[in-house]
Amino acid sequence: MIEKQVEQILERAGLKKTAGRKAVLKTLLENRQPLSQQEISQKLPLGVNFNYVSIYRSLEAFLRAGIIHRVDTGDRIWRFALCGCKRRGHCHPHFICNYCGKTECLHEIQIPRYDGEEVKEGYLVEEQEYYLRGLCSECAEANVLKGKKTSPLYPPSR
Repeated sequence: MIEKQVEQILERAGLKKTAGRKAVLKTLLENRQPLSQQEISQKLPLGVNFNYVSIYRSLEAFLRAGIIHRVDTGDRIWRFALCGCKRRGHCHPHFICNYCGKTECLHEIQIPRYDGEEVKEGYLVEEQEYYLRGLCSECAEANVLKGKKTSPLYPPSR
């Protein structure tokens, strides 16, 4: 089932269906959350001999085709996730846990589309990003159990 979906995505995008590209795309489909290049490399099936440069080139091709989007979580590591909206920027917000760093796409929430629109005289939007930060359910529960009211990455200002 997922292999067929991978084939269809690559075909619609007009991209070559190489074994490496299929493996990278399948990994993103199976994980359903933004992954770094290193995480993608670690999750590739055994026998897929695909180095970092090849993974990067595939991700760049996917970005240009609008298959995936890039997520900047503030730690200087790009993460990549599937996106079917074919827009630069994001059509949905992302949640980043301040405690464990978990990053999730929030597909249920749509953000206003300003792609290529003038939002103020002389200002043309080329990309848009929207992030929500806080504690994921696991970290929130663990912190409540420990009596903490904040995350270690963003302590309250004094």
